[in-house]
Parts: sequence; C-alpha cells; structure tokens
Amino acid sequence: MDATPALLGSVRVGLRRGLSSVLILARVMVPVYLAVDLLRHTPVLDAVAGALHPLMALFGLPGEAAMVLVAGALINLYAAIGALAPLGLGGREVTILGLMLGLAHGLILETAIMRQVSQRWLLLAMLRMLLAIVAGLVVHRILP
Repeated sequence: MDATPALLGSVRVGLRRGLSSVLILARVMVPVYLAVDLLRHTPVLDAVAGALHPLMALFGLPGEAAMVLVAGALINLYAAIGALAPLGLGGREVTILGLMLGLAHGLILETAIMRQVSQRWLLLAMLRMLLAIVAGLVVHRILP
C-alpha cells in the first residue's frame, strides 16, 4: 500500500492551514509593528517614553515598553509582539514583559467574557492587573 498520496494530502492541508494562521496573525502583528516602528522615528515615541519612564523603571523597563503592555492588555498578545519587535529590547526586559502579559493579556475581551460567567468579574480583572504588577516588580528585583 502506497502512503505517498495520503502523506501529500496531509502536507497540503497542513500548509494551507498554517498559511491561513500566519495571515490571521499578520493582520494584527504587522500593523502594530509598523506603527511602533514609524513612531520610533518621530518625537512622539520619545515623548511617550520620557513621560512613562519613571513608572516603567519600577519594573526595570524603558518607557517604550509601556506600549507593549498596553497593546497586550487591551488588544492581545500578538499585538504586544508586534509592538515589542521594533524596540530591540534585551532578554531580561522581554522576560519581564512576557511574565506581566501572561498574567494580564487581553483584558477587555476576557473581562467581557468573565462578566458573563461571574459576578466578581471586576475583582478578577483587578486581581490579574495586580498580579502582573507584583510579578513585574519581583522579577525585576531577582533577575540579574
């Protein structure tokens, strides 16, 4: 029995589904990446970074990292990745941001869902934000 046609069919289906997934993610990531990259070449990003530097410094992050947190919390993790990519942050900063976003990503959508299933939706959303803040502070203190 020749398995080649079945294998080729599976490869075609996998490639088609993979390409479809890439296109879906690119619709979010590419525009955010381009917007942040364009802002890097204007005084706007410097102004935002300067204003938010004191707050972000608490987490060992540059002011620009606030855009990554906002994109991840308000939109989704893929938007955060798009915002993160052009900033050229190091591994330590990416680790802190990743941990914080892991706890407090997609807050608008997920809070709307929590509101449908729990009377404590606001408490849960606030707890996620508080945990993200505490985790960021702690990891900043313990990472070299």
